[in-house]
Amino acid sequence: MLKTVPMATALLLAACGAPSPQGAKLTVTVVGDPARVGGLADRLAAETAAATLIARDGAGETVPGLASSWRFVDDGQSLILRLRPMQWSDGKPLTSNDVMSAFRRGAAPPKRDPGFVQAGLSNARAVATGRTPASKLGVRAPISRVVELRLEAASPLLLGWLTQPGLAVTRPEKGVTLAAYRTDGTSERRILTRTSAVSTPEARPATIVLETTDDAAAAVAAFARRERDIVIGDGLAGLAAARVGARAEALRIDPLWGIYGYLANGLRGPVSNPAVRRALALAVDRAALAERFGITAMAPVEGLLPPSLAGDSGVVPGAVPDGSERFDTPLATRLSQARALLARAGWSAEKPLRLVLLLPPGSDHRAVAERVAADWARIGVLLAVTEIAPGVIDRLTARGDFDLAVSEASVPVADAGALLARYRCGAGPNCNPAADAMLEAARLAPPAQRPALLARAAATLMEAPPLVPLFTPVRWALVSPEVEGWVPNVAASHPLARLAVTGRRR
Repeated sequence: MLKTVPMATALLLAACGAPSPQGAKLTVTVVGDPARVGGLADRLAAETAAATLIARDGAGETVPGLASSWRFVDDGQSLILRLRPMQWSDGKPLTSNDVMSAFRRGAAPPKRDPGFVQAGLSNARAVATGRTPASKLGVRAPISRVVELRLEAASPLLLGWLTQPGLAVTRPEKGVTLAAYRTDGTSERRILTRTSAVSTPEARPATIVLETTDDAAAAVAAFARRERDIVIGDGLAGLAAARVGARAEALRIDPLWGIYGYLANGLRGPVSNPAVRRALALAVDRAALAERFGITAMAPVEGLLPPSLAGDSGVVPGAVPDGSERFDTPLATRLSQARALLARAGWSAEKPLRLVLLLPPGSDHRAVAERVAADWARIGVLLAVTEIAPGVIDRLTARGDFDLAVSEASVPVADAGALLARYRCGAGPNCNPAADAMLEAARLAPPAQRPALLARAAATLMEAPPLVPLFTPVRWALVSPEVEGWVPNVAASHPLARLAVTGRRR
């Protein structure tokens, strides 16, 4: 069935000589590492400026972007999209050839955005690795305003992936754009200015000031003084400050499609032994950990998929497939199993295992680590922490110079396969060829069969856990009552361009 949703068409004006945009200024502070490439601030800026075929509204639902309508054909393995009339900033009309060229550039080296592979476009993996020319990517331009996307397997998640900034439609010429905002400034302070003089539902604020700081207390204090419209956390850090430093009604918390846990170095060092990693996973009292925070969205997680992605597969989360170890047994039983696993690996109370955890700054991460360290001490594991910036943690884990590291991994689309793909051989410091084969089978399977296959892949990965899972990660934010359009949603999607500031003009 053809899906058509009416949408107002924004008038995009060239920056030179264009009248000043009308509307309020939206001020946003992200609590995170300003030096971290690909952090939340980068994503929010890219999302605001990106022109994608499909967009998300304030409630996280997929809505028309550059495409005014779409329909799946060929049993879901092909998506036909009709472009709405649009002009580039140089006055040329948007055509399907522009989309095809942009996708080919984005999927191939050196860009090779992973979104094209995650979306499931035909030949995307081969194009990304350079084995196949970009012309073989599953995107076609049959007529000037129609785009066809071919998939390797039917995927109801394709629309979600098409909203991602990495799949934006661009032109290679500098300064030629479809973007509703232009971006200036630095990673610490970005200024996004609307390119049109007239506000639309898709681009409301005239200016968005997007700052990044690692000082959560200062950001929360600025919000309390009404100097910021929004303060949003790039992870758990800062949540405690937000809970005590601002009015309760200002705090918003969305669960993410991901896992907060401790990434394990499965390639070298003491935790390269699968028995050690299983012992660490078994010994954590997740119910007590969740109770420590008292936030419903931070649900205990025993396996590698959060409840929102696990589905009803009949596979016990976190359990080893042979049934020898299960997380739905009493804690005392699990502690006994953990001690036996450590003894098998050569560790005991007389010879304790000493591990170092790479920890982002902040009392929130320390509170989790202290609780987990107390649990591990009961099985003879002594945990020390090294507190360093998230960007440094990324570099150390990429090099394999660590034992354990905090991971708040999540995906922007409800795609269990994309979350588990983080643990594929070559993607990080772990490798399980059997699980890789299962993930590949799930990727090519019909949608109805995919959840059970993914659940079994997750269980197979837990034979040698790449991650000690703890709970569902959350995104917290402080939102001024003068901000309209912030709607809680399971996608944790709150496009800044769709928000409105009322009651004042700045």
